[in-house]
Amino acid sequence: MVVRCTRPNLKAINQSINQSIAGEPPALPEEIMMDSKSERSVSYMPKWLVVATTLFVVMRIGDVFVSRMLPNAVTIKPVNGIAWTQIPSREQLVAEAKRLAAAPAKPVQELSPQSQEQLQKLLADAKANNKLLLLEFYADWSDPCKKMEATSMSNSQVSQLVDDRFMPVRINDTQKQFGVNARFVADLQKRYRVFAFPTLIIVGEDESPVASLIGNCSSLTTYRFLSRALATVTAVRNGFSPTLTSQSFTNTSQL
Repeated sequence: MVVRCTRPNLKAINQSINQSIAGEPPALPEEIMMDSKSERSVSYMPKWLVVATTLFVVMRIGDVFVSRMLPNAVTIKPVNGIAWTQIPSREQLVAEAKRLAAAPAKPVQELSPQSQEQLQKLLADAKANNKLLLLEFYADWSDPCKKMEATSMSNSQVSQLVDDRFMPVRINDTQKQFGVNARFVADLQKRYRVFAFPTLIIVGEDESPVASLIGNCSSLTTYRFLSRALATVTAVRNGFSPTLTSQSFTNTSQL
């Protein structure tokens, strides 16, 4: 180790001694004065920048993981900036809905004698009042059911059309709450192939489905569905052969 000695600054030392005798604080030599700002390291980084950088890296790692582990997932980024991952994607749901709509109808399943008798009574009551039987397959735990009831079914034009031309009957599913459905409910769900809630089905006099509407649909879609079903039944009763005797609507915009 090499120690270098330098000649002391006698002038500065004498000046400090004189100031001490006079009661003034001694002035430091210029060579040992230091700016307080120079104490900060040149590598200093604000804490908020460190936190932001860490979060960005973690999010990028998460995106890479999701894209590799879930290839069928789609990321939806709304206006508020939250990036939700929806599985399956909307495109897959729409494709599945179209496939189900295009599939040929399966043979109608027979009802139990008790269910058959109950359905016949409903059809007879509807016919006696010159109305069509409208079945609504509903579930109290289903949010789409609650939304449709509060919007489309509460629309004045829709409710008026139902009151005038239909006999509405709600088939309430209780499988989720109580672990079992009533026999009539289970039989109707099997016969009319109900797999989602809400589902509206208009039943003809021969117990066959005239038209069905699946999902939480807008007021306009619901009104058109009911109107077209009425036109179809009227044409059949008058001896005409309508171009469409059975209609199936799926509200893909809500999927």
